[in-house]
Amino acid sequence: MGHQPIGSKSGRATSLEAIEGEILREKADALRRAGERLEVALDALDNVWRAIGRIEERLRVSSGPAEERESLRKSHADLAGRLAAIRDRAHGAHRDLIIQREAVGLRSHLDVARCYKIVERLG
Repeated sequence: MGHQPIGSKSGRATSLEAIEGEILREKADALRRAGERLEVALDALDNVWRAIGRIEERLRVSSGPAEERESLRKSHADLAGRLAAIRDRAHGAHRDLIIQREAVGLRSHLDVARCYKIVERLG
């Protein structure tokens, strides 16, 4: 019979280790993708806030034609209208990352809050 020497790995054990390694890689990749989605959503939120701030500043100092001021007000209203949806997307991406982390056994999320500056960016 084909007995394996003591201390050597059987084909079954090697296959199991390969599968476990693949599962770990998939978990890590899922966490990475969730983090990337959060970063994209937070960047979009930051961009909208900056654009709103620029428009508000221009409205404060502008003494330009009425058409220009009206155009700025329209742009401001459009951005303000999109803000809630963008903020919701960022909150959803944050929630998804937390869920993904918990699914792989990570229970503390302080590092997420610090890394992505959640309080400053999401409020």
